[in-house]
Amino acid sequence: MDAVGHEIAASLLVRVHKARTLASRERARRQPFVLDVTLECAPGITILFGPSGAGKSTLLDCVAGLVRPDSGSVSIGNEVLFDSGAAVDIPVYRRGIGYVFQSLALFPHLTVEENIAYGIGNLPGAEKKQRIEEILSAFHITELRQRKPAEISGGEAQRVELARSLVTNPRVLLLDEPMTGLDDDLKAQIIADLRAWRAARNIPILYVTHSRSEARALGERVVTMQSGGIVSEGAQL
Repeated sequence: MDAVGHEIAASLLVRVHKARTLASRERARRQPFVLDVTLECAPGITILFGPSGAGKSTLLDCVAGLVRPDSGSVSIGNEVLFDSGAAVDIPVYRRGIGYVFQSLALFPHLTVEENIAYGIGNLPGAEKKQRIEEILSAFHITELRQRKPAEISGGEAQRVELARSLVTNPRVLLLDEPMTGLDDDLKAQIIADLRAWRAARNIPILYVTHSRSEARALGERVVTMQSGGIVSEGAQL
């Protein structure tokens, strides 16, 4: 807590080294890919920018626990999630990290409300209901609650995907090109909702994009990656 009783949000600290093994037919044509990154993300939005193959998504996967680094560490504040030297590797489901992938992964047989509720099924009924109502309102999808994914648009589905990740109150949020395929107007609307949500919940957010307009609209800090490493950091592109 700070001097006036507000909870102080924790920073994300990542030091990872990960070599990707190439298939035998690729070895003659390509250099082995090595991710070697040290990055500290304070609460706020950090944009990961760079060309395809730079290692942006691999870095997110290492933070989430979907990929195990060869060496290094990942921590949120004082809590260690991964440390190769100390043999610490917290499972994905216990890391408290929200992850929105480029390809939508809504359950087609569940309604919008059921999709959002999926990750908080262990909460008491009243708290679960309150969280669902708040996130439906925050992303302007209350009227969609009884529809199934096939009955909503791409932009609406992306809002639902974000809501499903955020309703769990993650300590860190990872976004891997979440606006791919959306037009500029839809992007602007969703970016406005995400910025409002971020202002109310001060957590580290890592946002992968190829779009300079998204980076300018969202990024409080832009980290440019190339060939598995960080080549520049700054306030804006």
